[in-house]
Amino acid sequence: MAEGSIDVLVIGAGPAGCAAAITAARGGARVLVLDRARFPRPKTCGDAVSNRGARLVDRLCDRAGALTTIPHAVVEGAVAILPDGARIARSFGHDPGYIVPRLHLDDLLRRALEGAGVELRQEVRVRQLLVEGGRTIGAAADREQWRAPLTIAADGPGSLAWTALGQPYNRGRELAVAITGYYEGVDFADAPRLSEHYFETWLPCGYGWAFPPVEGLANVGVYQRADHFHRSRDKLPALLDRFVAAHPRRFSAATRQGPARVWSLPLAIHGGPPVGPGLLTCGDAGRLIDPLAGEGIWQALHSGTLAGAHALRALDGAYVKAARDYRRACVRSIVAPSLLRLGVQESMRLLIASGGYRRGAFRSLLRWGYGSDALEVSKGTDRGTAA
Repeated sequence: MAEGSIDVLVIGAGPAGCAAAITAARGGARVLVLDRARFPRPKTCGDAVSNRGARLVDRLCDRAGALTTIPHAVVEGAVAILPDGARIARSFGHDPGYIVPRLHLDDLLRRALEGAGVELRQEVRVRQLLVEGGRTIGAAADREQWRAPLTIAADGPGSLAWTALGQPYNRGRELAVAITGYYEGVDFADAPRLSEHYFETWLPCGYGWAFPPVEGLANVGVYQRADHFHRSRDKLPALLDRFVAAHPRRFSAATRQGPARVWSLPLAIHGGPPVGPGLLTCGDAGRLIDPLAGEGIWQALHSGTLAGAHALRALDGAYVKAARDYRRACVRSIVAPSLLRLGVQESMRLLIASGGYRRGAFRSLLRWGYGSDALEVSKGTDRGTAA
């Protein structure tokens, strides 16, 4: 695609970038996507796709049940396990979620991207955004430049857009950290097709997880808000080992296949994704991770779809209004519910630390915060039940 023929330039071909590019292309825009990797490629993630996320994938791929065409595990419900072993369950009914390794999910979206007529340039490392007169006009790699009326940064945490807009990196309670590994031999005999979230007294504002296996490998990991993680001075690999050792019923026969991987998660507890004239951010680059669960795939798909739609409006010259309206849409649908879920997380932290989690009032709070559609922006659920 020659310079001057690009309407929308997208940096990053993960779920957010693909959603933005497909949406803009279907609206008639000429779209170019740049990514530093060559697909298919693995990506460190918890691999959980909620039922509403699955519906967005169907829409982007223009195919019902798109995730069932690639390696996956069906998730019919979820369970919160408290420190005393009590379990609070929720069911997704006839609308399941999925566990899908990013190697397969992102390549599925890549194929949908190219099927929508979007040009994808792989193995291109963008070094900086181009700015003239206070407006972003494109991006530059080592030997190439691309100019476009609208640029969408979907390049993950530490996005180039943060530097261009003078935005600080997330720190403290605005950031979370996680570690994950793939384990063979995890015993799910008593919890088939359920994702498990373990809340521990030694893991404030965090949890450990065990997700149903895909092709024999279960995604197992630990998530924690960064302010509490740094306060403890623990190392993430040690936390993962401690979590696995604490639950022999599930992991006594499990062995990790390959190294554990760590990553950072910028949380959606601020004023909305960074934007500017000619520039939108989405997905992790937009700082849109759910603080309670650490979930980001639905947020990436949803914000990318919003970014692509608002990019089309910006092409008429309304750059400032399009950016403002996009940011407001993300605040309404992602940030506002995330702030409420941050409050639930803090309440859970206090009740677990004090031992109050053993009381019925805590069970009721967790059933509401963990299992209710009132705060669940990315999943449809049935009411949770305590066991």
